[in-house]
Amino acid sequence: MLFSSQTAHASFDPVHLDFESSAFDGWTTTRLAAAHSAMIQSRTVRVGTRACRFELRPEDYISQGHRAELRDPFNAIWEEEVWYGFSTLMSSAHRLAAGIGCVLAQWHDQALLGDPSGKPPIAIRYLDGVLRITGAAGKFASPEPDIRYEFARLPAFPLGVWHDFVFRVFWSRHGASEIEAWIDKRRIIRWRGPLAYQNEPQGPYFKLGIYWSPPGPEPVVVYHDNYSRGHSFSEVDPSVLHLGSS
Repeated sequence: MLFSSQTAHASFDPVHLDFESSAFDGWTTTRLAAAHSAMIQSRTVRVGTRACRFELRPEDYISQGHRAELRDPFNAIWEEEVWYGFSTLMSSAHRLAAGIGCVLAQWHDQALLGDPSGKPPIAIRYLDGVLRITGAAGKFASPEPDIRYEFARLPAFPLGVWHDFVFRVFWSRHGASEIEAWIDKRRIIRWRGPLAYQNEPQGPYFKLGIYWSPPGPEPVVVYHDNYSRGHSFSEVDPSVLHLGSS
């Protein structure tokens, strides 16, 4: 049974970073190369009155990569579960060129073990019409250090429309981590296995935006809205505007 080892409630307060204040309150913004990288606007929104428009251009290089990302500064707490929710729309007018993929969101390790970039234990990737959710086991978590999990694959992923993502993750450093995930309220992942470096002191953090390697020839635009972190599906459901802490 999944989540058999979870605590009843994790030891953090729910957080809602919904852009309704017209500011990046609560986010770390050091992974934005220019003013166009992340812009809060009111034309394309999922709920409420504002969402964030991310634009990544070929020349946008910052923090060791081509990216336009916001970071939730929260580090997951080992042996506790966290729920995450957010909405994403990939522009159909400014789409990725054929053969160029991008990461729309990722949970990243702390890169404290000699690897300057680290590996994302969970990442949402898009390439040539296919959305994949992948993960890296980490060389101290798995007897197969180079394995990349593919938790889910969604072909013919629709562009130009909003999609609601909800993730429930039990982060374990010594035992089995656990993942459940939903898109548009349809469950697409139910998984358990090693995700973490066993001797990493801090848990993974979350990033939202666009990242690509190598860069594409033309700009790409993605919208994100209504990010929440909490203790249940209802607390992070991105189809509902959650007014509260940030």
